[in-house]
Formats: sequence, structure tokens, C-alpha cells
Amino acid sequence: MSLLTNLMDNSLDGGYAEAAARRATTGGARWRPSWLLAVGLLGVGLLLATSAAQVRDRAPAAAEARAALTREIDRRTAATDRLEVQLDQLRASVAKGRQDALRLTTSGSELAARLANLETATGAGAVVGPAVVVRIEDAPTSDSAAADGDPRAGDANRQGRVSDRDLQTIANELWAAGAEAIAINGQRLTALSAIRSAGEAVLVDFRPLSPPYDVVAVGDASSVQAAFAEGFGGSYLQVLKGYGITYSIDTKKRVRLPASGGLTVRYAEVPGKREGSS
Repeated sequence: MSLLTNLMDNSLDGGYAEAAARRATTGGARWRPSWLLAVGLLGVGLLLATSAAQVRDRAPAAAEARAALTREIDRRTAATDRLEVQLDQLRASVAKGRQDALRLTTSGSELAARLANLETATGAGAVVGPAVVVRIEDAPTSDSAAADGDPRAGDANRQGRVSDRDLQTIANELWAAGAEAIAINGQRLTALSAIRSAGEAVLVDFRPLSPPYDVVAVGDASSVQAAFAEGFGGSYLQVLKGYGITYSIDTKKRVRLPASGGLTVRYAEVPGKREGSS
């Protein structure tokens, strides 16, 4: 009974009683350093304002630098185009002189035909003939999502952009379909050609290309088109379509593909002739 009476008379714990007494003597609630919070918020605000001002001040300079770089790229591209025209003219002159020299030999026609076949196969000479043209272009928007389990998952094409791997696949499938010569946006492919990417740009033999991409394959147009469409190439184009990338397959009766401008033989040598021999 004495324990129950003590609990009824002293229901408040001693620790709470001491805290209540201390709060009464100090004048109410504990003081909180609210001014520190205000100073911190002010500092953050000043930092954000300074950063925004710096970004605003640097924007015109960045835009000017970007414009200057674009002008330089256009200038150098135009210079490269002029040099390619001169190269084609010089090659035509060399070919004419070579044909004139071959006519003076007894087996000139046979050698000329063999040389023409080798130039076609290696990309060292221009070719003319019927062709299949596969055109692919980036999606109108860049927010296409990749499907689960798709072979292109994780690629830049998740945003609907044509990648170097797409052009590699299409070119390889056209070779497999029977193409005799291929060019992408006028860049002739050879056994030494490289199709790579640098950032969002696609490079063919280190020259940047821009969409739409025209993959032109010279050969028997009807058979190449049928073999390409019925094989893995046609299936791959359907995959591209799922990303919003558009494509078309057409045939042309006559196209001209230029010779490769970057073909350099590094290791080949004339059979039976050693370096330094006469």
C-alpha cells in the first residue's frame, strides 16, 4: 500500500522535475542559434548568384568560340573538297597516260583489263555501274528507348542516332550480298578503311560525315538488293526502325564511285623483286 501511495503522490519522474525546474529558472525554451542558419543560407545564396553571373558572362565568349570553330571546320572541309577534285583530275591524267603506254605493248589490252579489275577490288580506281543505295537517317527526336534484349542496347542509338556500328553492319552485309564497290557519302571503302565514331560524329577514314548517310553499293543491283533485304541486313534495318531511325533502299542504273583518297600500301612488294635489287 505504501508503494501505491508513493506512486500516486509522486507520479512525475525526478529527472523530469529537475528539467522543469531548470527551464523555469533560465526563462523558458533553450536558446537556438538561428542566426547561424541565416548566415549559412545567405552564403549559399551569394555563391549561387556568383556562379550564375559567371555563367552569364562566359556565355557570349563560348558562343563566339563555337562559331569560330564551326567556321574553321567549314573552311578546312571546303579546302579538302578542292584537293579531292584536284586528286581526281590528276588520277584521270595518270590513267590516260598509263593506257597510252599500255597500248604500245603487245599485251596492253590484257594488262589494262587486269589493272582495272584490281583497281575496282582495292578501291584505287573509280568505278561506274548500277548500284543499290541504302539511305539511313537519324530519328526526328532523340528520346527513343531501347527494347530489352536488343543487340544495340547500351549504344548511342538509344537516342535514335545512327552510329558507326550501324554503318559497319550495313556495309558488311552489302559486301556479303555481292557488292563490288561501296562508298558512304562519297567516301570509298577499301580493305584498309575504318568506320569509327568521335563523340557524336561518325568518321569514315577519319573524315567526319553528317546524316543522312547514303551507302552506295555498285554491283548487280537486283541481286544485291534481294540478298541484302532477305539477309541480316534487312533484319538490322528493322531494328533501326524501332529506334525511329528512317531508311530506304533504292536502285540506280548508273552511279560513279570515286577512288579512295587514303589508300596507302604499306607492306606489299613486287613478287620476285627485293629491296635494293635492280
